[in-house]
Amino acid sequence: MSKRSSLYTVDNGKLVRKNEACPRCGPGVFMAKHANRTTCGRCGWDATSKSVPSPVATESSGEEAKSEEE
Repeated sequence: MSKRSSLYTVDNGKLVRKNEACPRCGPGVFMAKHANRTTCGRCGWDATSKSVPSPVATESSGEEAKSEEE
């Protein structure tokens, strides 16, 4: 059985999230709090580094490819 109700509290009639959101996945995905780390269950990002990871470029531009060939 899921314990989703433990992820929220009600404060002055508003719903408040207890856990932080994943910086990669966005505000709809919670980070899991473990004893020694905080991780994302969707993408697997580990928050021990305390910095937001930059996106990885998958394709290089045409100018970079030309300069590498020369």
